[in-house]
Amino acid sequence: MNTLHWINHFETNTRLNHALSLPDTACTLPEPERRAIARSIAIFQLGESGGGTRLRRYTRSIASLECLKGYQRAVDLFVAEEQSHAALLARLVTHLHGTLLQKQWTNSIFRWMRDLVNLEFNIQVLLTAELIAEVYFGLLALRCSDPVVQTVAKKILRDEMGHLSFQRDFLFERLRTFTPAVQRLWRWQFQFIHSATAWVVAWDHRECLRSLNVTPADFRSRAARCWESFQSRLERRLSAEAALTSPSGRALSRPA
Repeated sequence: MNTLHWINHFETNTRLNHALSLPDTACTLPEPERRAIARSIAIFQLGESGGGTRLRRYTRSIASLECLKGYQRAVDLFVAEEQSHAALLARLVTHLHGTLLQKQWTNSIFRWMRDLVNLEFNIQVLLTAELIAEVYFGLLALRCSDPVVQTVAKKILRDEMGHLSFQRDFLFERLRTFTPAVQRLWRWQFQFIHSATAWVVAWDHRECLRSLNVTPADFRSRAARCWESFQSRLERRLSAEAALTSPSGRALSRPA
């Protein structure tokens, strides 16, 4: 894993988030839309505001692996970027005259799930949230007419795309050590957890989605396509790696 690339990426990008200039315009959204979007964004803001304690604890267990050298530092910077998102979203909630949350039931479930098993599962739960966020902020950027919301949504969307690549790089390093049967088992449970999460989020944010003219079914469909895209890229890398390391693959790569 090229951890140096990600260290440089997060160092630069987090500074850009802190310095991001927002349009100096008042919120003119209709009241029902404003209220629904403000509540929805406040939930995402709470999810981004964690300190990464669990994730950092797990990363210490693999710090000695040569293929993940520097991963701890990259994770520290990744958490800092997530916190910069929390700060941006807090500014957005204030712009929308909403209220920041201290606790919320779906966020509590996510935090509980991330502490269940090991690093891979922690990353998977985090990744599930980021795949959902890709859909959510993409819809805000496309469907919400407020320029401040659009600015923040577009920036976070770009960042989440980077996060997905970061997590895919890590999962590739870990899953390549699993047998094909275990890889398939991992895929099935990942798909199940992602699908269940999409149902919960679509229901919990239904008023916001309605204000964006998006049905819960459409949101779940978009989320499923994002999962398929991410998983397909990961599996192509694993398949290519398996082909290179198989006896026949080594034979083909050996000079004549």
